Amino acid sequence: MAEVLITLTIIGTVAALTMPTLISNHKKQVTVTKLKKFYSVMSQATTTAISIHGPMQDWDGFTTSYNGEEMKHWFDKYLKPYLNVVDEYIDNSGEIGGDNSHKALFVHFADGTLMTMTNWAGTIQDEENTNHTDANYNGLIHVNYFTNPKNSKNPFSNSHSCVDAFSFLFYNPNTRQYYFQPYGYTATGNKRYNRDYMINEIKSGGRGYCSTLIMYDGWQIKEDYPVKF
Repeated sequence: MAEVLITLTIIGTVAALTMPTLISNHKKQVTVTKLKKFYSVMSQATTTAISIHGPMQDWDGFTTSYNGEEMKHWFDKYLKPYLNVVDEYIDNSGEIGGDNSHKALFVHFADGTLMTMTNWAGTIQDEENTNHTDANYNGLIHVNYFTNPKNSKNPFSNSHSCVDAFSFLFYNPNTRQYYFQPYGYTATGNKRYNRDYMINEIKSGGRGYCSTLIMYDGWQIKEDYPVKF
C-alpha cells in the first residue's frame, strides 16, 4: 500500500510540473494554426482581388484617415467576396485610436475569430510621414487579428498582445509595395529583418512584431518567444 501511495505521489508531482507546459504548448499550437490560416486566407483574398481589380496602388483611396465608412467600402469591394464573413460593422468607440474620431471596421469570421481594420492614411501627402503614400493615399491599413475574442464588441479590453491579439498591415512604406503582411514593416531591410531585432522590439514594447517573429520562425512560437502564454 505504501508503495502504491508513493507511486501515486510521484505521478501527481510529475503531472503538476508538466501540465502547465502541456497547456501552454497547446495554446501556442492553436494560436499558430489560427494565425497561419488567417494569413493564408487574407493573402489569397488579396491576390484574387488584385487579379480582378489590378494592382493595390490603383484601388480606391481614402479621403481622411481613420475613416470607418470608407474602410468598410474598401473591404466590401475588394476582400469580402473572398472571405467567410458572418458579421461586420463600424465601431467608433475609440479603442483603436483613443478617441471617437478613430473609426474601425470590425469583421467576424465563421471560425469565431475577429479582425479590425483601420486606415491610417488620409489625404495629406507628407514625405516625412510614412503613414501616407505618394499615390492615391490608400496605404497603411492596420489590421488587428484576435484569435480568441472574449468580448467581440470590445476585444481590446480582454485580449493580450502577442498571445491572442496580433497585428498585420497592408502596404510597406519602406519598399513602397502594397501587399498583406505582418506588422513589422520597419524590419524589412537586411539590417533589421532578423530575430534579434524583432525580439528586442517586442521586449521594448513593440508588440506588433510578434506576428512577424512567428512567421519568420516558420510559423512557430519558440522557447525564446518574449511573451508568456
